[in-house]
Amino acid sequence: MSQNSKRTFEDTAAGIVDNNIEVAFQGEDGSFGQEVAFNFFGRSVKTRQCDTLEEVFSLVQHESLTHGIAPIENSQAGSIGMTYDLLLESNVVVCGEAHIRTTYSLIANKSASLSSIKKIYSHPQALAQCQAFLKHLGGELIPTYHTLSTVKMIKDKRLTDTAIVAGEGVAFANDMNILAREIEDNRWNSTRFFLLGKQDAPPTGNDKTSIVTLLKHKPGTLHQVIEEFAKHEINLTKVETRPTRKTPWEYHFYLDFEGHRQDPVIKEALHKVEEACLFLKVLGSYPRAKTP
Repeated sequence: MSQNSKRTFEDTAAGIVDNNIEVAFQGEDGSFGQEVAFNFFGRSVKTRQCDTLEEVFSLVQHESLTHGIAPIENSQAGSIGMTYDLLLESNVVVCGEAHIRTTYSLIANKSASLSSIKKIYSHPQALAQCQAFLKHLGGELIPTYHTLSTVKMIKDKRLTDTAIVAGEGVAFANDMNILAREIEDNRWNSTRFFLLGKQDAPPTGNDKTSIVTLLKHKPGTLHQVIEEFAKHEINLTKVETRPTRKTPWEYHFYLDFEGHRQDPVIKEALHKVEEACLFLKVLGSYPRAKTP
């Protein structure tokens, strides 16, 4: 993250907004991604809606947008594989993280009622987090990654048999009705988001780093990597695997750990870890967020 962006975090707390900052997020006005952008930069920051995560990453990497927001994991439904894949493929950098409680509502046009709903759209992660309510309600569940266009479709066609599962802010932003609130299975349901940018955040003394590796095909390489972190007393906070999508049964390892890549002990550990890897990419270092 640039020094200008560092100042922006401080200035935002004082009510000063940098007009050069624009944040891309997936979804519609009132979505969780937009709320995370507001949490980072204040409610006056410029935001841009995107229909897909690919568009969010592309806008940050190739165009003038300074930042993007991407969900990385949910406390109930697990990791968001698409975000991991895009972090690997793109040149954007993780420069912040946030945890927010994820509360879902069933949203429809004002002329619709709970008994009239036959079709329910939402992101697959949202559907997975609200299984009990949706099973009791009945109706066809239709996964979609295009929540923005789905909301527009329901409104433009004035559908009374179709609803969408989303945050209640979507209803307020689009003048729609909330048929049911807090329909998620777990009241402690929360989602971790990454703030995307072009540079790391500067060290704060309470940081995390995310990396992705492809290990050498030798016995004991995973043990060697884990042992190296242990030797340097570095706390691993997450280990995730994703298929490389190139060679069957070959996997990338994504690791989160405490510390900043500018810290001498982290630099030394990463140098040693790299010896066991065919490939290692630092996805970013960033201030550690408080868990809800």
